[in-house]
Amino acid sequence: MKTVAFTTLGCRVNQYDTDAMKGLFIKAGYTPVGFDEEAAIYVINTCSVTNMGEKKSRQLIRQAKRRNPEAFIVVTGCYAQLAPEVISAIDGVNLVIGTANRNKIVELVENIPSTEEQISIVRNVMEESTFEEMPLFGNEIEKCRAFMKIQEGCNNFCSFCIIPYTRGKLKSRKIEDIVEEAKRLVAYGYKEVVLTGIHLGNYGIELPERPTLGRVVRELLTIDGLERIRFGSIESVEVSEELIELMATNPRVCPNLHLPLQAGSDPVLKAMNRHYNLQQYKDLVKYLRSRIPNLSITTDIIAGFPGETDELFEETMRTVKEVGFTHIHAFPYSIREGTPAAKMEEQVPEAVKKTRVALLNQLGKEGFKAYANRFLNQPVKVLIEQSDDFYYYGLTNEYVHSKIPKQDHAFNVGDIVNGEVTEVHSDVVLVEITG
Repeated sequence: MKTVAFTTLGCRVNQYDTDAMKGLFIKAGYTPVGFDEEAAIYVINTCSVTNMGEKKSRQLIRQAKRRNPEAFIVVTGCYAQLAPEVISAIDGVNLVIGTANRNKIVELVENIPSTEEQISIVRNVMEESTFEEMPLFGNEIEKCRAFMKIQEGCNNFCSFCIIPYTRGKLKSRKIEDIVEEAKRLVAYGYKEVVLTGIHLGNYGIELPERPTLGRVVRELLTIDGLERIRFGSIESVEVSEELIELMATNPRVCPNLHLPLQAGSDPVLKAMNRHYNLQQYKDLVKYLRSRIPNLSITTDIIAGFPGETDELFEETMRTVKEVGFTHIHAFPYSIREGTPAAKMEEQVPEAVKKTRVALLNQLGKEGFKAYANRFLNQPVKVLIEQSDDFYYYGLTNEYVHSKIPKQDHAFNVGDIVNGEVTEVHSDVVLVEITG
């Protein structure tokens, strides 16, 4: 039996790429197995956002080779794109693919003569100008929410970020390909599609007709059976009036936005080369909440960016309290060689970063409870994602994590059920079925 195992580090875009590659192997007759099982081929989809991601990538490569010394080891993703020579030097690696050519992964690995051989195919992504079409198929039935990549690359060049160097410039997927994939996902039984990209809010600006993200949404709303459309991360300065109107007027467009803040003080935002100031961000949030009922806003914040003093961090804390996020993804600043921030003075000690992350995470929990409490004893719709012996687990339209006691109910993954919130905990609400 031909077996293949996958593991993914990093963001939802990376997970989409993994799912798509898995589908290619399934189509070619391979059977997916867990990464902790013995397999004929191991595919490690790497991340370079942080040093920890790169370290973990190297560990996974060595673990796979120990698990089956005769296996073919394939390494792809951002770390492979950024440092192919480092990956190639790791014992046992047979195929190195960056962030291009992944739609040929099966053909490439099958052309390697033996596990003693190695092929490295890493193109200069800065020279790539078209979206690499790599649709999901075959493995969608394992999931209930589909993460669909519609955009690749980034032109922002934030001073801390390595992604533009690993993903290249902006590349958008054609609308007809997006719609075709969404129809197929709905046919598989999916109720929700999450649109993802590296720079999602800039979708379409390099295409001849300059289609917008709002136009993508309008096309998807024509698909019968697609109950929910959700967005991945969108830069605040790229939330268009067209998009706001769609969220405000169509219940199938989820009232949930992930708007990366990164820092809650203007001096740090300027040093980060972010393209907004603090007041602009706050004004947008105020406007969004005036237009979209029960809007849930989640965010990313980097703690300990170079030059972030205690006073500037306190300003970030005040900003977070003022805005009131439903969830915060807080993480410590990580030096990425090759970025402007790596050369900045006033680097913050690791212990200070760790403390600041903990403080931000605590505010995130408080923000969730404050937001979720507005739904107490109120009706909600929950998309069932998984279950155990006692509960079903899923998400409301607003991206509130929920659990439902099983009792006498019999639901399937992918069902959307009606309930009422009866309890609010630190990161989840309890929902009782009402009909």
